Amino acid sequence: MTPERMSTTQKEDKKRIQNRLSQRAFRRRQAECMRDLKSRADPGAQLNSERFLELQQENTALRSQLVEVQVKLSRLTSTLQQLTNSLSDTLDTPLMHEPSESMMPNEAPPCHQELTPQEVPIVCEEPAGLLQVQTNTESLDGTMLSDIHDAVAASPYCQIPNIWAFGYQMGPQPYVDALARIQQTNTLNGKIWVSTNSPFSDHINLIEYLLKLQLDSISIKPSHSRLRSSLYQPVLMALAMFNSVTRPDVMTWYAKTRFYHIVELTAWKLHPSTTTFERLHERYQPTDIQLRDQYPQVIDWIPFPSIRNGLIKFHAANPQIDQIFCDAVSFYVVEARMSNLVLGAPPVEVYVRVTDLISNMGDSYAHDSDLSDALPAPDIPSLFASPRNSAAAFKLLGMDHGVTFYKMDPAFFDKYPELYDPRYNITAKGHPLKPAVQRILTCPKPLDVSMVETYRSFLDFTIGATHAIEEFE
Repeated sequence: MTPERMSTTQKEDKKRIQNRLSQRAFRRRQAECMRDLKSRADPGAQLNSERFLELQQENTALRSQLVEVQVKLSRLTSTLQQLTNSLSDTLDTPLMHEPSESMMPNEAPPCHQELTPQEVPIVCEEPAGLLQVQTNTESLDGTMLSDIHDAVAASPYCQIPNIWAFGYQMGPQPYVDALARIQQTNTLNGKIWVSTNSPFSDHINLIEYLLKLQLDSISIKPSHSRLRSSLYQPVLMALAMFNSVTRPDVMTWYAKTRFYHIVELTAWKLHPSTTTFERLHERYQPTDIQLRDQYPQVIDWIPFPSIRNGLIKFHAANPQIDQIFCDAVSFYVVEARMSNLVLGAPPVEVYVRVTDLISNMGDSYAHDSDLSDALPAPDIPSLFASPRNSAAAFKLLGMDHGVTFYKMDPAFFDKYPELYDPRYNITAKGHPLKPAVQRILTCPKPLDVSMVETYRSFLDFTIGATHAIEEFE
């Protein structure tokens, strides 16, 4: 074969390969385009897209306002600096702030911040993308972009301490401010419940309000001898109904763990007295922060004081507070020796989530009283796959004794590091022993008129029946 023929063949092969690659890239782009069109055709996706656009527009407007504030603050700072210079010249005294030798002429002095324990460190810089809100011609009020960049030297992020801190954005004060605005609206609308950032807390508040109303209406005054029937029994039935209707999977969790602490907590809140307070588990006794601040009531249901304090300080106004609560409950663990649970395993420290065993044990714990031969399990997968093994481990670890032995999975503090407090020994030690899939407990849906009427009717019947039985006795 001549060199010319070989060169022609190589060129044809190269062109053929390029055509294949181009066709493959075209088919890939075509498939991606089809997927994109299908997702846009989905009504749910369209609604999400519209909501995203609304939030994006709102975010852009807020950023524009923030840029305007920056510019105005820069002008104000410049004016104050000129007044200071003028005053210094008049008094023949040096300026209050002399630039250091290591500082560039246009560099702003470093901002000083006081970081409190458990607070996320705040850097003195603007969020990424803030100054890209307007990228051409002039900014607000005819100010050139150069003026906006000059405003960085007097950035409010450096002058307002901890503006991006959890407490500043989602702490107790923002919660109180938002709650006041919501309550004004509800008063005008005639609603008896408040829709807050925590639907879980809305349910709790409504149940406590209706319970208190019913107890007061029929003049039930819980006494030492009748606390069980006149107070604790209605509270127990109300909370059981709440969990059964709004979160059936969680009702199974409460039934198997015998987690009666929230009943005692609610009874104490309805009828605060020495008797009801003494029945509270020590982990549920309120902290100083709980007694001082206003916050979503679902936080009271967490049995670890340090986490309750952290949630109040950093997440009281967080729209995701219910999810954080459900995460916390799903991360309850109990420590154990692996050799007691798995056959042939070394005696190392491990910890097991309560939800992992409950979701796999089924009804074995209730129907099989003899579980002595169920442990140790043949292997780790069998511990969670076999209902009898899971039930035996659940009983061995004392998970049915309430919160006494519970600790927190370290993974919870990896997800929410601001809630970790090294002063409290609530983090489990050892290695996690877990199934392939781990569940997270569900959150209740927001209140509506139908649910309010269901609560009202149920409590009317429950407390009325309790009162009638007491009078008959």
